[in-house]
Amino acid sequence: MSLRLIHRRLAILMGLSGLLAFSVGAGFEPLSAVLAAVALSVGLFWHPSPELSRRMERVWLPLAAILVVRALIHVFVIRDDVVIPVVDLLLLLMAAEALRALDAPNDVRIYALSFALILASTAYRPGIVFLIAFVVYVVLATLALMIGHLRRQAERYRVREVPLGRGLIATATALSGVTLLVSAMVFLTFPRVSRGWTGRGETLATSIAGFSDQVSIGEHGGRIYSNPQIVLRVEFPNGPPDNILGLHWRGRSYDRFDGIRWSRSRSLPPSSAPTAWYRERWAGENIEQKIYGAPLDVRVLFSLHPALDIDADNGIQPLFDNAGDFVYWGSGAPAYTATSRASAPSADDLRSAGRGYTPSSRHFLQLPQDLDPRIVTLADSLTAPHSTRYDKAAAILEHLRSFAYTLELPATAREATLPHFLFQRQMGHCEYFSTAMVVLLRAAGIESRNVNGFLGGEWSPFGDYLAVTQNQAHSWVEAWFPGYGWVTFDPTPGGAGGGSTEQAWFWPGRIFFDGLQHRWNKWVLDYSVDSQSGILGSLARALQNDPTESTSPQPVGGLDLRRWGLLAVLLLLGAGLLWARRGVRQLPRSSRLYLQLRTTCERAGLGVAPGVTPTALVGRIESGATGGGAPARRIVDLYLRARYGGELLDDADLDEMRGALRSVRRALRSLEAEPST
Repeated sequence: MSLRLIHRRLAILMGLSGLLAFSVGAGFEPLSAVLAAVALSVGLFWHPSPELSRRMERVWLPLAAILVVRALIHVFVIRDDVVIPVVDLLLLLMAAEALRALDAPNDVRIYALSFALILASTAYRPGIVFLIAFVVYVVLATLALMIGHLRRQAERYRVREVPLGRGLIATATALSGVTLLVSAMVFLTFPRVSRGWTGRGETLATSIAGFSDQVSIGEHGGRIYSNPQIVLRVEFPNGPPDNILGLHWRGRSYDRFDGIRWSRSRSLPPSSAPTAWYRERWAGENIEQKIYGAPLDVRVLFSLHPALDIDADNGIQPLFDNAGDFVYWGSGAPAYTATSRASAPSADDLRSAGRGYTPSSRHFLQLPQDLDPRIVTLADSLTAPHSTRYDKAAAILEHLRSFAYTLELPATAREATLPHFLFQRQMGHCEYFSTAMVVLLRAAGIESRNVNGFLGGEWSPFGDYLAVTQNQAHSWVEAWFPGYGWVTFDPTPGGAGGGSTEQAWFWPGRIFFDGLQHRWNKWVLDYSVDSQSGILGSLARALQNDPTESTSPQPVGGLDLRRWGLLAVLLLLGAGLLWARRGVRQLPRSSRLYLQLRTTCERAGLGVAPGVTPTALVGRIESGATGGGAPARRIVDLYLRARYGGELLDDADLDEMRGALRSVRRALRSLEAEPST
């Protein structure tokens, strides 16, 4: 395989790695992505003739002009994200360069285009696959640059064959490791200023029957399908609670029900309880949650109820609205720390709740005008034997939990109603149960509202966090208790979520990959000044052997992972350098002595270029240094006999070559000592 072909293939592989790096961070229009991948793959194995290449250029240029006009329209007319149109232009140019004739000197252009693709991917939030693609790109670029240099030198001096041994590959690998190490050092030196700059490419996560800006029971004809997309990653700095799968991640509340759909009133007066009630009258300690959320189409901050405080860790600004829900302003995916009360008041405490402040009855006792009178009768029959708010709510809860939970939607619109659910079907998903309980509570005179969010999650042992997916989308109820505020009730049987709990066979692998992705987001994409201070502080403590006040993970099995990790990196770099040197030492000793002769002549200024043959080298020594020609000729003679004649030199021959080399060096030193005229 010629150097020209190897060089072209390496350059095209750089383009493919750039394509992969950008696609995992921003995505492509499918047509441009597929065409570019096909063109680059074809360029690995097929190269047109110079004449055909010139004809194809007549096609590439008009297409490139069209894409330039398209990019300008996005900039000045549509005024939206211009990166994707520009990347489509880059892909077209790179495909055109990959499909040129093999003798076209265009590899540097492929370098530039592939690097531009890597650079464009950093405008988005590239995932862990970007890291893999970037490492591959660095290794390929190092090899391409080295082989490209060899190719140019070989063509310059008309050398037909240049051996590519293991030493070259090892050297390129070691250089790649050094490049990546320097990149890591630069990364540690310059933290990210803000998380908002990576806001491009964020896909808003929505759900058919999961969390959205409304709660509806009107869907019919089908079923709720599984959606394993992760929307929340929750860390617990003080350790996870015991009932981790029963945690309700509260999102948004709704006060108005029209018979089918829940919504929020625009003129809703303040309806939240004083924070002091939650701090003083709710049981348990505070629980801290470090939450990393996916961008949803509704700007809501999720947390456990009741949330006492939310502190944003990036460019978002939390806001506490009239209903007591946390929303936010800002771009990018939200990352924040929420502090909540760990436990709800006991049943006896809630039974003792008497008269006191209640929120707006016009909003939280509102019922549809055409409400079926059977619902009011049912509420009276369930709550009449009880005198306290809690016992009335518990009676309604017990009645609804005798129904069945199903993912199957009602067959027709006539069946997708609350009366049909309560008196005929008696099965449904969580929106039916929460709607039914709120309506029954309001019919009994208890202020209540519908709430949606997520329930539980999947614990990730690879990242020590709770992964909450859209499968856990859920709706439940909050009822008002004077002196205590809004209290959670979940009437859905078994606390089942709003989505399917079925898991695909690859779910453990997905959790593992998401753990890697979460660490990547946390320590790379969101690397800040605080993260830098923590890393440098941990490094300083490790070097000083002072583990006090360390916020990093403790040593495992008696081993300090930080020190052993640093030692492993140094050992890998050392092994790479030794392997590179090993490739040189494996040359025969006669060849090494001949190479030393060439190096000596080059240092003496005899103009030893790569294309100078051994015989021509002897001639230059004879013409330039008195007394150096005979020993040089002897070195070359023994070298040629061993290199091309297959003769095995013994120790006496090698000693003779070493002695002759010393004689040549003395002759060349005497030449250097002669004064110039």
